[in-house]
Amino acid sequence: MKLFINGSNRKKNCYNFLKDLMDKEDKLISLSDKNIKYCIGCNSCIKDLSNYCILKDDMKELYDSILEADKIIIMSPIYMNHVTGILKNVIDRLNPFSNHELLKGKKIYLITVGQMPEDENEEVKEDLDRYFKGLAEFMYFDFEYLMNLSSGDIETVDSIKETYKNYDEIINETKKIIDK
Repeated sequence: MKLFINGSNRKKNCYNFLKDLMDKEDKLISLSDKNIKYCIGCNSCIKDLSNYCILKDDMKELYDSILEADKIIIMSPIYMNHVTGILKNVIDRLNPFSNHELLKGKKIYLITVGQMPEDENEEVKEDLDRYFKGLAEFMYFDFEYLMNLSSGDIETVDSIKETYKNYDEIINETKKIIDK
């Protein structure tokens, strides 16, 4: 099973793109629908993994889904030259996975969407690639930054499908990569 994580605060471009990538047996989680508290840095998860975290919220569903998944595809808009705050919050809450090597051998893919043209987001993409590769090394998962797409001018374009005439081709090529 593949787990698709929508890191956007809305159900628009990222959500629709991920839905178009999914097969029937796959699961999609939209973080905007979840109540995920901030990590408090107590490190209880290092001492006792039985509950993953002392905080009781929707992160438990993510923990279970991540463990069940063979591949994890994360998609996030670029906010302030990084992934969204809600996705960064989830990453912070993966501490029990890093300390117990629970992501070892899993393949994690990242797709981002920026408002600016793709070439203007190149530096941001490089920074995000380094950030996630650092996480992958620390947490023992395999990582691949698939692409950064441009959503176009959000004042005039409401859908990423309108931005890319070859949208179906992008979906098919992306599916080939994640289905390997």
